[in-house]
Amino acid sequence: MNAPAEACSDAELLRGRLMQRSLRALLDQVRGARDVLPHLAALEGALGEQGAAAVERIPLQFVGKVFRQLRVLPLPEDDAPLQDLVARLQHALRQAGPATTHRLSPFDPEATVVIMEGSHSDFMDALRRSRAPAPGAGA
Repeated sequence: MNAPAEACSDAELLRGRLMQRSLRALLDQVRGARDVLPHLAALEGALGEQGAAAVERIPLQFVGKVFRQLRVLPLPEDDAPLQDLVARLQHALRQAGPATTHRLSPFDPEATVVIMEGSHSDFMDALRRSRAPAPGAGA
């Protein structure tokens, strides 16, 4: 009799693993991304273990931080699992209420640091290097 509930959890686990795969590919594009974006790195692991439900298990005080870290990356519009992840995080932010959503202001110190430090150039340089063929790779 647990088949429908089990099928639902299997579907959510698969959905989470698809999100994990897309997030992994995104984070792999930039060397050191997991060190700079630790909340996303933690979510990456949790998606593989807990499935899509991992998003709902993010403590309310960290939902905004995870969302902001994801939004600083160049999200491909055609990556359905990443877009699903963004939508789930937005839903979690709405559920968290006004106490959390006010942190999305452009004056958020963490978001301002990312924007104001000029780290975009560093990010683009690292992205360019990660896409270049490896030295000694058979071309």
